Amino acid sequence: MRRVKQVSITKYITAYLIVLVVFISVFMSLFVNILADRMIHYDIQSTMIRKTIKNNKHVNYDNGELKTDKYFEYEDDDMYFQVLDGDGKVLIGKNPKGIDIPGEIGNQKLHILKEKGKEYYVIDRVNRKLTEATGEIVYSRCIVEKRDIDSKYQTVKYISYGSIPVFMLIVLLSSFVLSRNISEPLTQMSKTAAAIGNEGELSRRMEYGGKIKELSILADTNNHMLERVENMFDTQKQFSSDVAHELRTPLAVLLAQCEYAKEHTDTKEEFEESIDVIYRQAMKTNRIVTKLLKLNRLESGRVVLDLEEADLDEIICSVCDDEELKNKNQVKFQLSLSGVRTQVDIGLALILFQNIIQNAVKYSTLPATVEIMTGYREDNVVISVKDYGCGIKPEDIQKLFTPFYRVEKSRNSEGFGLGLSLADRIAKLHGGNISVESKWGEGSIFTVVLPKR
Repeated sequence: MRRVKQVSITKYITAYLIVLVVFISVFMSLFVNILADRMIHYDIQSTMIRKTIKNNKHVNYDNGELKTDKYFEYEDDDMYFQVLDGDGKVLIGKNPKGIDIPGEIGNQKLHILKEKGKEYYVIDRVNRKLTEATGEIVYSRCIVEKRDIDSKYQTVKYISYGSIPVFMLIVLLSSFVLSRNISEPLTQMSKTAAAIGNEGELSRRMEYGGKIKELSILADTNNHMLERVENMFDTQKQFSSDVAHELRTPLAVLLAQCEYAKEHTDTKEEFEESIDVIYRQAMKTNRIVTKLLKLNRLESGRVVLDLEEADLDEIICSVCDDEELKNKNQVKFQLSLSGVRTQVDIGLALILFQNIIQNAVKYSTLPATVEIMTGYREDNVVISVKDYGCGIKPEDIQKLFTPFYRVEKSRNSEGFGLGLSLADRIAKLHGGNISVESKWGEGSIFTVVLPKR
């Protein structure tokens, strides 16, 4: 893949706008030139017509003669006014000094005549009032030297041209300010990210208080990501600490028991007793490691579900039978089963219900009663497990599914704090979830929701 040359956002925006402004300036120059010429031509024609019409009011036909009143202007603002007959003969008015304008009648539109090296704008229009009065065609003419009147309009044209570089300068300054408003926050965010990476200060956050919505979204997104990374890092540290703590006790017992067996076991009974202690601690360590491996595989997405249709009531009954046998009938299960079936990974489903039901038994005072209900809710299978044990404080509910987390009252109880974490991961892997309702001192209800496939 060809590497693209990278530039700063300030240079990129400035260069892009320079090209754009140059293109617009060229276009504007052509546009102004064409438009200005057309507008000047139109305005000159309109001015000459307007003054001609105004002057015509002061020419009358009386007793077979054309007469002007005192308000008739032969010349006004370098414009010369005439009245001509149908053959182009001047009846009233005069030509500009030193020239003789041909008597040919124009096409009643503004046209240019050249005489003695000079150019003149001329417009001829039929004077309807005098034509009706005399019974013959009478024309009104207006003449002005092109150079005289153009000079008045050239200033406007030059101002238009002069506005183009001013426009370019304003755009370039605006682009510089705009690019700085974008680049400076991005640079600051980059420095913050670099500082976090170099110093490991995951608690730092990116700040942006400007008006650009996209930059605000970028800062919020990065801060959200940093928060998640910080939480993951803290969780990982806590997880590592909990693993070390959980494994340290059985390993310490193993080492101590090995030392004791090596130096103080004089009889077969003492040796067997030491071996039994070592075996129990080794099994405990093995259970911790096994659950950690399962949890790691679930969290890393390396578990592929082997789905098959299963009778969940049957799985729950088998778990309850094992618990009654293990607790010597000190636990009574009240089952309200609806024959629910869905597709699950049977091995993982067994672990899920074992951990939920064992948790209910563990935190109940023997003899204990545990209520289990199954049923359908819309397109889901719902299993609820209710105990009447110690309950859970509100501040502890959010942490129940964190690996190695155990509420204060259960610190010395059997278990490692991994069961509910496994159950939660298994439920989510099946597209479901586990919710908890509890009252401190009254008991808890764990509800498992799985999709009905």
